[in-house]
Amino acid sequence: EGRLTGAERMLILCSPHNPGGRVWSAGELREIAAFCRARDLILVSDEIHHDLVLPGSPRHTVTALAAPEIADRLVTLTAATKSFNLAGAHLGNAIIPDAGLRARYAARMGALGISPGLFGPPMVAAAYSPEGAAWIDALVAYLAENARVFDAGIAAIPGARSMRLQATYLSWVDFSGTGIDAEGLRARVEGGARIAANHGESFGTGGAQHLRFNIATPRARVAEAVARLQQAFADLQ
Repeated sequence: EGRLTGAERMLILCSPHNPGGRVWSAGELREIAAFCRARDLILVSDEIHHDLVLPGSPRHTVTALAAPEIADRLVTLTAATKSFNLAGAHLGNAIIPDAGLRARYAARMGALGISPGLFGPPMVAAAYSPEGAAWIDALVAYLAENARVFDAGIAAIPGARSMRLQATYLSWVDFSGTGIDAEGLRARVEGGARIAANHGESFGTGGAQHLRFNIATPRARVAEAVARLQQAFADLQ
């Protein structure tokens, strides 16, 4: 809050959070909503990972339900792209209850020449069918086991710690305990282990000495990646 200049017009919330896979509670969402109302900010709630809550984690709460009092300044974003691997279809939803805000959004989209694609709606309908629901259930169970394998492997690296995933397939790993700086981490992970991870600095202040790993891949590949990471940090044993 101390960093606000007064020029801000919008707060963008990732729910569930990325990176880290944190599922926000209804109470936390209400606090964020109150913050936005008090400072006259539009709240954009990006809930694209809402289908991917792992077993045993808190249930995802839709911001619009947690804080209905900010419907006049709320934009909720969802898509089937992450859940069903449909990113190539370039589809998504912007849910805007307030008519005035919705008109501003539509005018901007029109000015940019952006409109729904022909194949998007039937693809979404197919994804959110009973068959799609069964597929998602199987997917999150598979991702949960991938996370277990990955976390166990990371825990074997002295000074490395992965944040426990509650949702998403993007693991956030803190390497600060190794004493290795960001450049050294990249050399070991990219050069030594031959793994392309997202650099923590790209996620803002405090991200140095952190890396984000995508574990939405066959489990054998996760196990192989973990083994290569352990080898890249073997001198710390």
